[in-house]
Amino acid sequence: MPNDSFQKSEFGNQSPSTFSQHMTGQPKNASFVKMEWCWPILIVLSILALGSLWYTHVPEIESTAVQEFQNQMKQLMNKYQGQDEKLWKRSLTFLEKHLNSSQPRPQPAILLLTAARDAEEALKCLSEQIADAYSSYRSVRAIRIDGTGRATEDSDAVKLEVDQELSNGFQNGQNAAVVHRFESLPAGSTLIFYKYCDHENAAFKDVALVLTVLLEEETLGTSLGLKEIEEKVRDFLKVKFTNSNTPTSYKHMDPDKLSGLWSRISHLVLPVQPENALKRGICL
Repeated sequence: MPNDSFQKSEFGNQSPSTFSQHMTGQPKNASFVKMEWCWPILIVLSILALGSLWYTHVPEIESTAVQEFQNQMKQLMNKYQGQDEKLWKRSLTFLEKHLNSSQPRPQPAILLLTAARDAEEALKCLSEQIADAYSSYRSVRAIRIDGTGRATEDSDAVKLEVDQELSNGFQNGQNAAVVHRFESLPAGSTLIFYKYCDHENAAFKDVALVLTVLLEEETLGTSLGLKEIEEKVRDFLKVKFTNSNTPTSYKHMDPDKLSGLWSRISHLVLPVQPENALKRGICL
């Protein structure tokens, strides 16, 4: 009997859970040990689930962006019927490939459009509308920068202004920019495009830049091949930017720098032809 009372008093002051653990011989923290094994498994499963959702979501976004771009380009093709088929085929394939490339994209898409004097209006309209088509999925307009009449301005000031416009726009959700009359920018200011067009080292890779160069000749022959067009634009910029007779604002450019810049902006050079249906100042 004394032994019975001793056992009763020994267990009587213990909680039911403690008593159960004592009777079953299981350690007090057994459930916590099990949970410690469960948490890592749960975390891994959660990461895998989120990763799966992300990978299925991104292709859907890219697919929609490509479809929207294709739709916009088809509309432009119907409106601008004076253009060579190479313009549409090459620009569509080039920009579509960039939109469809894996994230993060390896480098920006750089498109250079050129024209003679008789197609000045078509060059301006098409460059803007192609850039807008690229960013149409985001429902935002492309950044607009106009170099017209700026050749004699201070190179450093223009360079800073261009840098701020591009950087602020890209950081705030715009993913395309059009730079009109690239040849009319102060030569030294164009070196800022090393920052934005330097292949895999570019500051922003998920973007497209459309540059335009207006040649001095009155018409551009339709029989010229793309290689000939590219060489014509290269030689024109060389004269514009490195000629000793050019304004003092051009002093920061030399042939070596221009050669490096050209290799970065000449990914794809395409000609624009005049459009008879185009009225001055009003795009189709």
